[in-house]
Order: sequence, then structure tokens, then C-alpha cells
Amino acid sequence: MDQTLFANLCKAGKFKEALNLAIQGHEDEKFTPSRFAMDKKTGLPIFYRGNKRVEPDETGVWQLAKSLKDWG
Repeated sequence: MDQTLFANLCKAGKFKEALNLAIQGHEDEKFTPSRFAMDKKTGLPIFYRGNKRVEPDETGVWQLAKSLKDWG
């Protein structure tokens, strides 16, 4: 995903197009995100499928995000 283009689409208010850019090529996966929010601290998107947080793995396949509690 092109982060610059994603950010420009968000700034222009084209959120549906930005989400489509993020999931391009992975539309039919089980955990493809249905919405996103921007992290205020980092400015990076946080993707959600329903109320569950999802993120792409190393191969680009969308998976449930690992809990931050598991990292420490």
C-alpha cells in the first residue's frame, strides 16, 4: 500500500477510496478490514474488521492483530 497516496486520500475526505487502496487484491479474505481509524500519535491507520483489530502479515494476508498484552 502506498502510504502517501493513502494519507492524501484521507486528507481529501475520500475514506472509502483509501480503504479500497489498503485492501486492493485481498478483498475476499476472511479478515479484510471493513473500516479504519487514524492513530493520533503516529498518524498511521489502524484497521478493523467489525470490532476486531486486523493487520496484514508478512505476505500481505489480513490477520487478527496480536494483542499488545502478549508482547510484554
